[in-house]
Amino acid sequence: MRQLFRILIVFIFIALGAKAFSQTDDTEKALKAEKVAFLTKKLDLTQDEAKKFWPLYDEYWKKKNKILNDRRKLADDFIQNINNITDKEAVDYANRYVESQKRESDLIAEYNKLLLQILPPKKVMLLYQSNYEFKNYLLQKVQETKK
Repeated sequence: MRQLFRILIVFIFIALGAKAFSQTDDTEKALKAEKVAFLTKKLDLTQDEAKKFWPLYDEYWKKKNKILNDRRKLADDFIQNINNITDKEAVDYANRYVESQKRESDLIAEYNKLLLQILPPKKVMLLYQSNYEFKNYLLQKVQETKK
């Protein structure tokens, strides 16, 4: 029962986070442009690398966002129906949530192989680190904007 409670809490946070961070098209375009500039600088891509990298990276994020959007919909559906579902149905939601996490993990493994075919290994690892740094960079900008 404790585990079920933890799962419920996770779903609640996902649903709230999805609503809090929904963005307009202009904001998404601005963020994408900023991310492209950030990663281009961090990775120091050659023209040939950039030509191969960006379409692959965009394809990865399109697939990842599909998984994340499906997960948000699952969480929203769960929250909307939380008072009307059985424990068995809650387990189904939890299993579907975990399956979504697995699909995301499988996706990064698949694209890791593809990235290693077009970038040197150090740049691939730098990409992963730079994605993390970009999130922190955005959080700092948001905090500065609030001040």
